Amino acid sequence: MPERYLKLVDIAENYIKSNIHWRVEFTGELQRTEIPEIPVDAIREALLNSFCHKDYSSGESNEVAIYKDRVEIYNPGTFPEGLEPQDYIERVERPVRRNPKIARILYYSKDIESFGTGLKRIADACESAGVRYEFQKKKTGFVVCFYRSEEKADKKPIEADKKPIKAERQEIIITYIKEKGSITNKEARELLGLADSTTKRLLKGMVEQNLLIVEGERKARKYLLKNELEEQKK
Repeated sequence: MPERYLKLVDIAENYIKSNIHWRVEFTGELQRTEIPEIPVDAIREALLNSFCHKDYSSGESNEVAIYKDRVEIYNPGTFPEGLEPQDYIERVERPVRRNPKIARILYYSKDIESFGTGLKRIADACESAGVRYEFQKKKTGFVVCFYRSEEKADKKPIEADKKPIKAERQEIIITYIKEKGSITNKEARELLGLADSTTKRLLKGMVEQNLLIVEGERKARKYLLKNELEEQKK
């Protein structure tokens, strides 16, 4: 399970990195230096925090939204009651772990350095790079907002980036089936962290696109890759 979460973090990170601006600096060395408009360390930290502190009982998805003037990373898990983001930036505050097992795994894998310091690392990275940021407490969750270097009046987001991209979800399912041979609705739901209805729509859509085929009924139902099955029958 932890590997699946990290896979989603990697996908989201690469998606953001490929849709923000980079500038090139020449320092006299043979290789040029590419600098992103938002620090990559801050992006990675925000994504890890988002998955680590998500409320997995809500059935909601983590979301990444890329706008012309900002990037937002949404976590469906409310901020600890009685605390403010600034509390973790200005002083050492005791961490509140919504998912302690995931937090421990990320710590031992060295994806996070220490508990309760993620927001400060985001703040420090942004301040060093001169990037404006904002932590937004919502009734339904928590948002890390990075403001981009080009402020524009057009607030419409880039198309299809409000949730983890459909194609990326399909890629994760296909990779899983290649490793395991098949996937069930329950396995797909746990793999992607989606609600049951969303998972069913996703799998149904992949069948309609001729990516998957269905075997079995109801609880025994499983999904296989269509191309691989056809190759086996030849």
